[in-house]
Amino acid sequence: MADYQKRRQKALLKKRRKEKEKRKKQSRSSSLNENAHKIYLIKNAKNCPLFECLINTDWQDKGLAHILLSRRQPNNKLILGVYLVDIFCLGLKNTFSNANMSIEEYQKMKLSLFEETAISTYSPGKAYRIIIGAIEYAKRIGFKPQKDFYLSKYILEELLDTDHDFQLEFGREGKPFFIAGPDDNVETIIETLRKNVGEGNFDFIVPLPLK
Repeated sequence: MADYQKRRQKALLKKRRKEKEKRKKQSRSSSLNENAHKIYLIKNAKNCPLFECLINTDWQDKGLAHILLSRRQPNNKLILGVYLVDIFCLGLKNTFSNANMSIEEYQKMKLSLFEETAISTYSPGKAYRIIIGAIEYAKRIGFKPQKDFYLSKYILEELLDTDHDFQLEFGREGKPFFIAGPDDNVETIIETLRKNVGEGNFDFIVPLPLK
């Protein structure tokens, strides 16, 4: 009788392990399918109408633009792209994109993103010019856009700017101006500037003396 109970207990444990592993596989598969669907939606974002475009009001003074651009899906959920743009030097410092976001989730994220700065609605076409212009400027002096732009770039497709009087300057006073942020590799950035534009042809503000 004791042997029978042991065998039965082992069989039950084995069955539970198999069921647990099956649930894990199903969960992983579901996550992969959901992620693939989001990527598909983002890559086809141009087919969705614009919902909102926001920017921090002090972007020109600080040289750092926080841009949030969203599009409405047919199911009323949102596709969005977030872009942190250094117009003085580094170009697109950070970006991410998402899809199938509810209005409630979007509002919470928006509050978190802009909690320390005033914002205003903005022309999507002008936002496009800021992002792409800063990327092109930064490339000329040796800096690439953040890697996730490979996906978030699709949200910018087919944006038009009809304001031909809009003037946009990159750099400051005719040369790159690097303001070090908390996640910047200061020595690498300064060395890149020295190599590509030359000593004395750029300005910078860093927290510690350079070697």
